[in-house]
Amino acid sequence: MKKPQFFFAIVPSFTLAITCPDSVVDGFASAAGGTTGGANSVAVTVTTATDLKSAAAALGAGTIIVDGIIEVNGTVSVQSNKTIRGANANATIIGGFDLRDVSNVIIQNLNIQVVGAVDGIASRNSSHVWYDHLNIWDASDGLLDITIQSDYQTVSWCRFWYSNSSLKHRLASLVGSGGGDHPEDEGKLRVTYHHNWWEKNIQERMPRLMYGEAHIYNNYYTSSGNNYAVGFGSYGSVSIQNNYFKGIKDSHKFLYDVYAYASDSGNVYENTTGLRDTGKKGSKDVAGQEGFKYDPVSPPYPFTLDAASDIPELVQACVGPRTTL
Repeated sequence: MKKPQFFFAIVPSFTLAITCPDSVVDGFASAAGGTTGGANSVAVTVTTATDLKSAAAALGAGTIIVDGIIEVNGTVSVQSNKTIRGANANATIIGGFDLRDVSNVIIQNLNIQVVGAVDGIASRNSSHVWYDHLNIWDASDGLLDITIQSDYQTVSWCRFWYSNSSLKHRLASLVGSGGGDHPEDEGKLRVTYHHNWWEKNIQERMPRLMYGEAHIYNNYYTSSGNNYAVGFGSYGSVSIQNNYFKGIKDSHKFLYDVYAYASDSGNVYENTTGLRDTGKKGSKDVAGQEGFKYDPVSPPYPFTLDAASDIPELVQACVGPRTTL
């Protein structure tokens, strides 16, 4: 087992005090009935992998508080109606989480160091999930992947990064998969990404979207040496609002030949190079998928945009696990 290594963001001195907002479910995870996790259940504190896996796999609503550092040797399978939350800013999982055919899950306030051939978090055919105030690093595949008809999910106030630029597979967050060969995903994969820090050594997928809709706002991008940041294609639609892109290549890029759509507004691009693709892109449909939608994203929930110029200070000060939420 690889020994855990703990890395925390160095927060610069601010000229003004930063007030971090309260943690409240929002975005697509708040739509269509919302996401409550293990609300109203009695909280159980876990300190071992055995207890964590048992509590996460139990049927019924549950609130699980992770205290300390837990090595799970692979992944933790999570059942529906669960909240898994770190007790404080030091709560750490060494391994990953597997969400498969579940709904109504909250994973919050945790450090997740990924060891072995697993994702940091993998959501497959799962709906109404909120990932909030996480610090995820060093997955050999994806840091947080949302695939196979997953839907109504929000990723907020998370830090994504890799500690070593020599790692071969440094990918952040995949939404959907394939270049047009997953028609079952059409009409699903609705995900919000806001106030996340895509920090360093990430090659691509910040996120990458196929078929679904992604509302991407108020994120901070600093992963220089990348291939691209936001990628979209194959009937995917993205709205890219009030983000801050710094020192990166291809801030938003169309992938493949199948129709897709992107809109952008209010972003800041500091010392960036390459593409900022927007509008209707692509040159063809996939046979049998003619008529699939790739309309502009119209979020079905209220949201407030911070000015892009405020994002570097705000996100660095408030992202990731905290002592209290």
